[in-house]
Amino acid sequence: MAKTYAGYVKREVANEIDWSSIGSGISDMLLDERKAREDKKKEIDDASREFSKVLTEAEGSGHTGINQFFLDGANSIQEVRLMQDRLLRSGQLRLKDYNVQRQNAIDGTNEMLALVKGYDTKYKEKMERLQSGVSAAQEQYMMEQIEGFSNFQNHRLYVNPTNGQFSIGKTVPGKGGINELSKNPNDFSSMQALKNRLNIKIDKYDWNKNVQQGVDNLAKIVLAKNAGGIKTEEDARQLGDSYDTAKANWIDSMMTNSTNVGSMLTDWIGGYSFTQDSFEAGQDDSKILLVPDPRQPSSGNLVPKLSDAQEKIVKKRLEQEFESRVDKIQTAMPTQRQAPLSAGERTAQQEGEIGFGLALDLTSGGSIAGESLEKIKANNNAIDNVYETETSYVIQYKDGSEDKTINKIMRDGVEAREETAVSLMAAVNPKYDATKAETAKQRYLKTNTIGDRKEKGLFGERTAISSQSTSTYQTKSEVAKGDKGVSISQQIEKLPTPDEDNAGQVLDVIKDIYPLPGTESFINQIQVTGGGLPGAQDVLIFKLPPEFIPFVQDLSGVTMGEGNNIQIDYDAKKDKATLRNVIDGIIAGMYDIYNKSDVRKTPEDNPDAVPPEAGTTTGTTTATTSTVKTPGELDPT
Repeated sequence: MAKTYAGYVKREVANEIDWSSIGSGISDMLLDERKAREDKKKEIDDASREFSKVLTEAEGSGHTGINQFFLDGANSIQEVRLMQDRLLRSGQLRLKDYNVQRQNAIDGTNEMLALVKGYDTKYKEKMERLQSGVSAAQEQYMMEQIEGFSNFQNHRLYVNPTNGQFSIGKTVPGKGGINELSKNPNDFSSMQALKNRLNIKIDKYDWNKNVQQGVDNLAKIVLAKNAGGIKTEEDARQLGDSYDTAKANWIDSMMTNSTNVGSMLTDWIGGYSFTQDSFEAGQDDSKILLVPDPRQPSSGNLVPKLSDAQEKIVKKRLEQEFESRVDKIQTAMPTQRQAPLSAGERTAQQEGEIGFGLALDLTSGGSIAGESLEKIKANNNAIDNVYETETSYVIQYKDGSEDKTINKIMRDGVEAREETAVSLMAAVNPKYDATKAETAKQRYLKTNTIGDRKEKGLFGERTAISSQSTSTYQTKSEVAKGDKGVSISQQIEKLPTPDEDNAGQVLDVIKDIYPLPGTESFINQIQVTGGGLPGAQDVLIFKLPPEFIPFVQDLSGVTMGEGNNIQIDYDAKKDKATLRNVIDGIIAGMYDIYNKSDVRKTPEDNPDAVPPEAGTTTGTTTATTSTVKTPGELDPT
């Protein structure tokens, strides 16, 4: 029987696989990959050689000690550079981590070179200021911390081998006689902070001039009160509370700046010195604790954090100095009749009396206070609102500056309105300080009588401010750059490609958000960590204060976790949009905390009130909001 081939289909040439073409393509692909790896290796080797060349050929300093410090530091950097290259080539260090560490090393090297090159000029300048008696003890202390008056022989540059970041510290004998980095906060610093401190100048505070100015101004108050002239010290005390208030206000004004108070303790009173060790300061009250400036923590500038005992010492000495000079001023007061006032002087006196009257009306409450506020705002464009609490009057400013609180002056449980009005006038009228306001009060009382307050209840309400977003708001670091500062949204755009390992950089941006008054403690509670299982998407986990949760829990891309934790995917460029939304929610929560702060009511009276420990001293909030440009806000145009 003949064979049949039923169902056979002839193979078409088009259905055949061209293995020759595929093999050629794979070969080309492998060659391209090999070439890409070789090109990347060459780029890394070239960058390492260039980095080494920078260290080798860097210009030194004329100071022997600092040159030796630089040579030792350069050797440490070379060792870390070689270690990074070896770990990368062996596969023990990822390329991404290598790039981060190498950039840290380059940044630190540039800062070290700037320190070395600029040291000679700054050293000479600091010595001239010291010898001329201009520099304060704090400036000298900060220069001593970088061995400005000796050398760098007992200091070394330390490069963290895990991240390439630089620090400089004092070496002390360790176990077995081997030198190690001192653990005393006085003995080490970051390279950036060290470089910045070279440029910081702190002059001695001229307490003598300021005390004399206060005494001279008091003499004018005495003359205003006693037109016939005054001769004895006892006569000045007859001003009673007016004298005490004027003196206290002046001394308080001299102590508002902690750097000036630190200068008075070290450069005038004596027996005090500075430290950065909080334990040492807590054990020895002759040690003044220096802490990073809270306004710019990363600037390298330090400011005194004074104890109550230290402030009391300065206040007592200023009071003694003030008292010792009062009679000298008064014995020189003329007893003859004063010359007639000029037209300009009479106008100034009349304006002073009117200004004091407006400030006094604020303490009257009701519609009288409301009318006075409108007139004050017309005269001072910086003021947005004034409202009253049980113990104070609070001034809000249009530029978003921190609220100013004027405490009520009480006598036997009743507000001494004319005394409170002096402080209010000095605060709301740009032309008047406390002394001039006191003088205006004395003139006002010659022709006016102050009656009891008739209006009941507290005057005014707190004005809320409308929330901003990452597109307009800034961090503290960017605010410090002025016009060159960028928005938080632009900072996020500059972050590396999303990855769980970038959690620290995300947290740095959040922690640096410019806080509204009373909200910094909430920002400081935020934590950000990376997570994700092998083969799964990378995620960021945010631990937030409960006050922020309502503003982020319903956002797209946000998953609620246990407690106050939220989670977002973070391994693709698109995930930066979700990150922006989360930070927008944090900013909105911060504004909500600020606007709800209410010191007039307890939490039982008002569930939305922020507790006093939040750090705010403001009162109630109105239902309307005003758009206020905060210190951290960019003009969207």
